[in-house]
Amino acid sequence: MLSEEEIRRSLHARRVVALPVANPHGPLGLEHLAGTVRELLQPRRADTQSNVCRPIEFSLETWEKLVQLASANHVSAGDLAAAIVEQYVESVEH
Repeated sequence: MLSEEEIRRSLHARRVVALPVANPHGPLGLEHLAGTVRELLQPRRADTQSNVCRPIEFSLETWEKLVQLASANHVSAGDLAAAIVEQYVESVEH
């Protein structure tokens, strides 16, 4: 499993925000991780009137990593990126 530092460097992120999944290993762990990501995305999809859509630029390496992570969790790379950004922003507001 990648360390927090390896994840941060791979995504060119300033920090890594952990998802509340106790054991993301194996098929059941991946399903739990996918479910957690889906739950993070549901509020965004339910209230599309209050969402803003803006194009943002990623390095090719970061986008490829997002695509890889997203496909493993049955979501789109854009949805995964949005969930990561929203979770980060929410964590620094408090």
